[in-house]
Amino acid sequence: MKKYAMLALAAMIMFSMALAAQDQAPSHERKGETRDFNKGEKHMITPEERAEKLAKALDLTDSQKAGAVSYFEKQDALHHQQREEIEKIRKEMKTKYEAQRKSNDEQLAKAIGNEKFHKFELIRAERIGEMKGRMKGRMNDRMNDKREMHQHNSPDSKTENL
Repeated sequence: MKKYAMLALAAMIMFSMALAAQDQAPSHERKGETRDFNKGEKHMITPEERAEKLAKALDLTDSQKAGAVSYFEKQDALHHQQREEIEKIRKEMKTKYEAQRKSNDEQLAKAIGNEKFHKFELIRAERIGEMKGRMKGRMNDRMNDKREMHQHNSPDSKTENL
């Protein structure tokens, strides 16, 4: 009788392990989630939520909490303004770069001829494709490193994220 009970228990454990293994999402699905997260679709924590976390962590009074909310609102407004300025600079730099590249390509085409320039463009496109592949691999490695780091964080490091 004990043998049958042990056999049934072992079968149930194996069955439950098989079910648990099937619940896990494939790694490519998890990577897709992180890509969406990095495209600006993430939830930004509000100044009130940040102040609430700070109040809980530091046991703040209502007036201190209100001061923290005010501080975080000013900080968010400043960050928003800085992001807009950076985006404007980025667009200007991109326009300048594209104009310079077009000029450089025209000069090179005159110097080496259209046929050789076409071959050069094919080589350049291949090189850029290889670079993008390497960069994608490095980004995946970085995301995996970050994921591992978050899994190993201790519970008493909650106040660092305020």
